[in-house]
Amino acid sequence: MKIAVFGIGGVGGFVGGALAKSHAETCFFARGENLEAIRAKGLRVESSVLGDFVARPKRASDRAEEFGIMDAVFVCCKGYSLKEACGAISPVVGPETAVIPLLNGVIVSDIMEPLLPPCILADGTIRVFSRLEKPGHIIQSMEMCSIAFGMKDGSRPARLDELASVLNTAGIRTAVSENILVDSWSKYALMCGNSVMFCYYDGPAGTVREDPHHESVLRAVTGELVAVAAAKGVTLPADTADKAAAFFSKMEPDAMSSLYRDLSSGKPVNQTELDHIIGRMVEMGRQTGVPTPYHRIAYERFASRQD
Repeated sequence: MKIAVFGIGGVGGFVGGALAKSHAETCFFARGENLEAIRAKGLRVESSVLGDFVARPKRASDRAEEFGIMDAVFVCCKGYSLKEACGAISPVVGPETAVIPLLNGVIVSDIMEPLLPPCILADGTIRVFSRLEKPGHIIQSMEMCSIAFGMKDGSRPARLDELASVLNTAGIRTAVSENILVDSWSKYALMCGNSVMFCYYDGPAGTVREDPHHESVLRAVTGELVAVAAAKGVTLPADTADKAAAFFSKMEPDAMSSLYRDLSSGKPVNQTELDHIIGRMVEMGRQTGVPTPYHRIAYERFASRQD
């Protein structure tokens, strides 16, 4: 099975490294110093799940057309680069190519579909803590490590089962989801909800928890998302808000989402995932007629800082 990984950052580097270590037909799409380091010394991976190793892909390039048509492509970029990513991978995508986005957001296939040639376009979620420590060096921590992907129409192409088998062999627990809509929205509820809290309070978890009413705010934030999901035909579990509150209560005081870290450090808004994560929720609320006041306040606080 010929597999390409677009974006060798924290997520793409971990997934790509695992695949390249166990599967000979793996190609990396990378750029700049990261690409140079991988070509020179391979991709160094330190993993609490897979151990430490150096992965050497069949090919690493910043020109996807060098790879030929792939059987599967993982898209592991930031949301603001998604349009560019779709253009870059199009030369390697054929009708039988499975394209799996593994990035922040919800039902990302809706955004990608008009940007790609006909293919097996799935949606995916990944639960892993990993980062690009420096060019050519990935660190994955904690034991949490799993992938789920599936088709939003409920179909199950054989290509997805084949790909899941390859990933499981590589050491990443992977399942073909029977309901990727619920899986994707459930992860989005945690990821987007946390980012809204950090942006709304303009501080890390410890700052948020100084407000004795923060849990009621978090439950209201989660309620907005659950209501929008319902308006789009997706019923989330009844304990979604309980899980969000429990998760937030266990965060370290200095914990924050990558989105808030980028925003608070002064990174230009158009080089963050503000639009892709919180802004998209505000837009879906507008489209469905569901009020999303907390999401809107959090979004506007930082969107207004754009030059």
